[in-house]
Amino acid sequence: MNKKILAAGFAVTGALCAAAVHGYMDIAGRERKMKSLFGYIGELTDKTDYSDMTAFVDNKVNWINQQETENVSITSERGDLLKGYLTLNKNKSNVFVFGAHGCHSNHNGDPATFMQYYIEKGYNFLSVDHVGHGESSGSYIGYDYFESTDSLEWLDYLIRRFGKDIKIIIHGVSMGGATVCKMVDKVPEQVKLAIADCPYTNALEEFDHVAKSAGIKHTGLILKALNGMNKLFAGYDFNDTDVRESVKNSRVPMLFVHGTEDDYVPTRMGIELYEICGNEKELYLVEGAIHAQSMKTDESGYHQKLDEFIEKYL
Repeated sequence: MNKKILAAGFAVTGALCAAAVHGYMDIAGRERKMKSLFGYIGELTDKTDYSDMTAFVDNKVNWINQQETENVSITSERGDLLKGYLTLNKNKSNVFVFGAHGCHSNHNGDPATFMQYYIEKGYNFLSVDHVGHGESSGSYIGYDYFESTDSLEWLDYLIRRFGKDIKIIIHGVSMGGATVCKMVDKVPEQVKLAIADCPYTNALEEFDHVAKSAGIKHTGLILKALNGMNKLFAGYDFNDTDVRESVKNSRVPMLFVHGTEDDYVPTRMGIELYEICGNEKELYLVEGAIHAQSMKTDESGYHQKLDEFIEKYL
């Protein structure tokens, strides 16, 4: 073979590999300012107007910033330093809410949309930055694989600090919703109920849906390569993010929330998890809500559903 052709072939292959790794880091790595070409294309092709949601969250964060919050931390079993933000209710309560956020978000993202509700209800609230997010360490996202284990450690922290008589509610959105689903067959007895808002069934199935929504018809080799890189770099298999068995064996009642217009994590995933849940369960579909915006779309209805579910099971 001609040496120049061979060299060019290696150069092209190397460039493609570099682009693939950079693209993988957009998906499974800590968020960076310099995105890959795939990341920029994704941002350019997303025509959704998020200004109303941004204003909604900013308003909630402004309220949160006026509360007295304690910075806390634990070290995960992998050695990552994880940061948490604990708000104790002024009226002493033995009820603690654990808030789990979505991918490439942080404690002031998804959990901010429901923290005020729980505090005004008289409860305490612990929000965290998951591994690879916010102020927590770690280079790779677990898509519920790391986060569920870490969150169980956070629950142990609350029980050790505040006693075995506390009651805990776990509430997560998107990846946080999947994290809640992954936890429910392992939670301690102090956890009384769980809310999973727009959870996916499995990270690879979620990636497949997003890719096909973007017009990529044949995703098999792409997903296989993506999973191969994830095993190499992050050290786990995306197939191990599947939450179905955990939901089937849930130890606690579960409320599943999903927007009817969610085209990112499709509504059918939330419905499937509701249908297979092996414990007491309810499904709340928010008409017209897109991904992770059910609270903004129908805040009063969401609060009412939470009131009913908490009264029934707490």
